[in-house]
Amino acid sequence: MKRRTFLRNGMLLGASSLAWNNVSLLAAPTSINHANAPKAGRLKGKICAQLYTLLKTNVSRSIEVLKQLSEIGFDGVELMGTFTGGMSTQEYKAYIKSLNLKPVSSHNLTTEADFAWAQEMEIHHGDIRPDLGDGSYDAIMKACDAMNEAGKIRAKYGIKAVLHNHSQEFRWVDGKEGGQRIYDMLVQNTDPQYVGFELDTGWCAFSGANPVEFVKKYPGRFPVIHAKEAGRVAYCDDELEHFPNDVLKIGVPVQNNPKRAKTGELADISMFTEEQANILYWGRHWNVRMGNGIINWKELSDALEAQGIEAYICEREYFSYEGGGGSSYTCAKQDYEYLCSL
Repeated sequence: MKRRTFLRNGMLLGASSLAWNNVSLLAAPTSINHANAPKAGRLKGKICAQLYTLLKTNVSRSIEVLKQLSEIGFDGVELMGTFTGGMSTQEYKAYIKSLNLKPVSSHNLTTEADFAWAQEMEIHHGDIRPDLGDGSYDAIMKACDAMNEAGKIRAKYGIKAVLHNHSQEFRWVDGKEGGQRIYDMLVQNTDPQYVGFELDTGWCAFSGANPVEFVKKYPGRFPVIHAKEAGRVAYCDDELEHFPNDVLKIGVPVQNNPKRAKTGELADISMFTEEQANILYWGRHWNVRMGNGIINWKELSDALEAQGIEAYICEREYFSYEGGGGSSYTCAKQDYEYLCSL
């Protein structure tokens, strides 16, 4: 697929994500009271947080982070695969319930055993990420067929398959700029009964597309979104790569990389060396504070509410902006409070 060096500007939207550091492990409470949390407006009951990006690849902190999310006031959480922190499925389910959180989704469910676990957890959404090949028409149609089949399998367990995007889904089919975006083809050629879309508004906006237009164009296809802000459109194509070339030149991802950062916010990026993690993190500086970017959140939430969205799942990739103080907790709280204000 032909790669563009520069991207056209556009009217964009996004949403925020979470990452945590230096959080103390606390015992599971009997229950957490949200009385001191800001009162959510019309989005009440729908403001959730994504756990996978919050933890990067460091699943060991899941239990403590769930408690922190609950203390902020979040209504629900998107989990990280089938990891339960050593608890049985029923214990984990009870722990999350004790925190007044609901497990709305989980990322990286790939096998029928995973789907059965999600069904027991009463999770009703799971992400899919099809191979888009070279971005040609034929490759995208093949991806659509795979998405439909994946959706049918998950449906047996009460799970709606939802496509989670980054930037490549907003490239042009066959590399023909100004023609049809890959995302349009994916929506138009998948079965709404089995396949939904978890629109990552930040990556969409950063890619030069308009999230509001997609939501209005395809009502009912977005049961959940990743709420993330974007401060601008990407300057060049390499910025859009999920793993930039500068990172991959150093080496490929490795589970529990022996050269990973040992402390601080980079420690959670455990599959990369400290040098790679530093490039990845600072390369996400476009993910600014929610409400301070190029997104009209009122228009976006109006469109989503009109089509019956179930969850706004906050996801932050960066928290060193002015006012964030480099604190993942502060950024998560700011995201929650902003969505409460809509």
